[in-house]
Amino acid sequence: MLEIYSPTGEEEELATFLLEEMERDGFDAKMDGVGNVVGKLGDGKPRLLLCGHMDTVPGFLPVKVLGGEVTGRGAVDAKGPLAAMVMAAKKVANTPLNGTLIVSGVVDEEGSSRGVKELISSGVEAEYAVFGEPSNARNVVIGYKGNVHVSVNVRVKPGHPANPNVKNASEEIIKIWGMIKEKIKPLEEKTPLRSLSCSIESISGGRSRARIDLSLRVPFGMRCKHAVDIVENTVKSSGSEDVKCWLEVADAVEPYESNKHSRLVAAFRKSVKDFFGEEPRLIRKTGTGDMNYYGNHFRRADVVTYGPGDPRLDHTEEERINIHDYLKSIGVLEQVIKRLLL
Repeated sequence: MLEIYSPTGEEEELATFLLEEMERDGFDAKMDGVGNVVGKLGDGKPRLLLCGHMDTVPGFLPVKVLGGEVTGRGAVDAKGPLAAMVMAAKKVANTPLNGTLIVSGVVDEEGSSRGVKELISSGVEAEYAVFGEPSNARNVVIGYKGNVHVSVNVRVKPGHPANPNVKNASEEIIKIWGMIKEKIKPLEEKTPLRSLSCSIESISGGRSRARIDLSLRVPFGMRCKHAVDIVENTVKSSGSEDVKCWLEVADAVEPYESNKHSRLVAAFRKSVKDFFGEEPRLIRKTGTGDMNYYGNHFRRADVVTYGPGDPRLDHTEEERINIHDYLKSIGVLEQVIKRLLL
């Protein structure tokens, strides 16, 4: 999988590889309309979904085995976790299941999460769902902050730049960004999981038009609408007869926190202890994942995130995964499958 370069938007070769592997191992497998690979074993309820993403950030890294580790783009985020899911499912492929096991490799997680949105819209519903992201194999992620992508736009009346009374759209949007930061600053000073934060994704424009794309990380206990309202009110207050300002919301997903007393979490507690000899930490993260979309849509489902790999190596030039932890994570996932479906 690591040797197949698959940055966002170029997942087809890896999807074909996974589809062929699943079919060879006895899965009822298919590729859907957006390029997700979905393989099934068993039938009926309960249903357990193991879902990882095939895409990576850009930048191929050499694939090598060095000192008990494998290097390569996606080793941590998140081909390692996805490969562990496929291998764990393969281990039970010839075992009669009391329910359905669904394994999916999805597209576009590093983009706009088009893959998991397609799973949701096509009705791939499960009572239990595990999303493959690095959690050091010993921990289970039970919560992610929400995320809103917005664009602030400015348009001014054109005029000669030598005229001191002519407004400049790029200057105006920089002023607005400063006002947004001041408005959010008191909310950023709380603990990371309880703070609203805002960062710039891109800036473009010139004298008469300008645009700034922002990412808002929405804390537990806050709704995305509240975060958007803070920015929108700031933008509206910046407008005038000569300066037109408006906000566009590109995408939003609410924070998600799973039930730490669920049967799924209990299965992970026992399985991690079996293989690592210690209780897993149940952690909440400041990022956002496909788990947010799925868990917020299928509210009755138990949803967590799990996988091998050190998340501090996400998107870095040092991306690598420990082989020992990777193999043990396969065992953990196999035991979770058995505890829920046997």
